[in-house]
Amino acid sequence: MRYYTFRVASPTGPIVRIGAEQDGGLVDLTAAATLLLHDRGEPDWTEYAGFLVPPDLVTYLERGDKARRVVDESLTLVRDAVGSGVTLAPDGARLGYGFDEVHLLAPVPRPNIVWDSMVFHEHVKMGRPVIPDVFFEWPPYFTQSGAIVAGPHDPIVKPRFTEQLDFEVEFGAVIGRKGINIPAAEAESYIAGFTIYNDISARDVQFREMEMMLGPAKGKNFEGANVMGPCLVTLDEIDYDDLRMTARVNGETIVDDNSSAMYHKFPRIIEWISQEEYLYPGDFIASGTCDHGTAMTSTLKRWLEVGDVMEIEIPGIGTIRNEVVASPRA
Repeated sequence: MRYYTFRVASPTGPIVRIGAEQDGGLVDLTAAATLLLHDRGEPDWTEYAGFLVPPDLVTYLERGDKARRVVDESLTLVRDAVGSGVTLAPDGARLGYGFDEVHLLAPVPRPNIVWDSMVFHEHVKMGRPVIPDVFFEWPPYFTQSGAIVAGPHDPIVKPRFTEQLDFEVEFGAVIGRKGINIPAAEAESYIAGFTIYNDISARDVQFREMEMMLGPAKGKNFEGANVMGPCLVTLDEIDYDDLRMTARVNGETIVDDNSSAMYHKFPRIIEWISQEEYLYPGDFIASGTCDHGTAMTSTLKRWLEVGDVMEIEIPGIGTIRNEVVASPRA
């Protein structure tokens, strides 16, 4: 399944909904659940649908397997209903939208936390004469704010404080259920799905921060620095250990790598992060930057500039496309 979070106009103003891709469009999952529960004769079907399948992906994941079963069944019902000319749920809500009618947000617009790994050899080698032994023992990671996420088509706003705006080509997993001390063999069952991730970085600030053996902090934490999208793809639809990861700037391909180069795979990363620490639905765990996935390790060989259009594509997930713009306060 391919989950989306999107904003759409309504008579009372813009609203945010969650949807699933079906037949080239987006099914509003809350409206679809309303149709199903009404069809079943459930009492309080409107409230029940809103509880089981709320228009928020994290809360929906928290509802568990029952909510997912309702979504699976409702999608079949919606396909039949639309085929018969029905376009509205019993409460009057639209069942579906075209992609050209909505503004896509990040699948999880505000993750609880961003755990960013560093598990590709070539990225670890950057600036190091040798890879530290500890890298081979456990997957290194750091944390970032989940409050600075941008969507798949939102602008990348260049902060006023940097002259070295960089990108990082990554993808990542959204956690689907609560767990602690998760064995690698069971880790996949905690993954709700995968999405593309561009970890925008202010390198000059980041490297100054790290002189104090702290950070990255402000070098990676500013509005819109965590670009995600366009959708969340469940494990049954992709092989996350064999994903082509390409990037383009102004139409020119500058990165062409593969997720198979990850030394530590997602099950091992999840096992390590969850040691004596809970993971929750809505946590985001990134792969870390692929081997050539930054400005200077790619063929670009320069920093991002205002006016650049940055695209990252991963077949099976899609493409994010973001233009670099100046800070409106600059």
